[in-house]
Amino acid sequence: MKILFLCSANSARSLMAEAIFKQFAGSEFEVISAGTQPTQPEPEALKALETMGINTDGLRSKAIDDLGDCEFDYVISLCDRARTECQAAFAEQNFIAWDFPDPVVSRDKEAFKKTAHELSERIRMFLLILRKKSGVPHLYDTPQDFFKVMADPLRLQLMLQTARTDEICVCDFVSTTGMSQPKVSRHLAQLREYGLLLDRKEGRWVYYRLNPALPDWMREVIETTLNHNPQLVRDQQNECVSRIEPNIGLEFKRNNYDD
Repeated sequence: MKILFLCSANSARSLMAEAIFKQFAGSEFEVISAGTQPTQPEPEALKALETMGINTDGLRSKAIDDLGDCEFDYVISLCDRARTECQAAFAEQNFIAWDFPDPVVSRDKEAFKKTAHELSERIRMFLLILRKKSGVPHLYDTPQDFFKVMADPLRLQLMLQTARTDEICVCDFVSTTGMSQPKVSRHLAQLREYGLLLDRKEGRWVYYRLNPALPDWMREVIETTLNHNPQLVRDQQNECVSRIEPNIGLEFKRNNYDD
């Protein structure tokens, strides 16, 4: 599988993404980065990578024109300028837009380290989705499927509820939607399979959060929908019953939330 990261100068964000992805993915993927107006690698970018233990050998700024007629499974832009200038050229390929602030112009002394950390988090989640063997088409491939998934009233409500917080428990979904736990868990599992949500288990509880590797336009659609339609998300009426009354919560324990 071939991955291309794009940025205007190919000096910091896209170079860091290339190095991080290569180290995380190993030999499973062919990864390259390029720019519309390439310059030279930023020393602070290389330093930030080395601080994280990321190999920087061979990193150099490259021009998109030098790529020739290569085709990629995924093309990921890391700045709005690259998206605007390059999306049409890669219209026949899976194009994902991630818009990271440029650490080169930032006044924050830790900007390069923060960018490297945020890139590593998003790339790690993106790889998790790509490596899935379920055969379910994830939403990075087909935007039309994203809207089909979001068109279901319950799944839409679950997505908006998740977008309001960093992390939310299945029992909270049950409380706010008024739906049965098996039905809620089934829809959450579908959202997870399509790569919209990530889950983690803590004891008998399952917690969900938005996948940080979502293309920015998907995240904006979710946030805009939430901001303009607050009536679609009801506030939680009460705490999860097992957190209040351990004995009553035995019924939840028998059902559990493992999808």
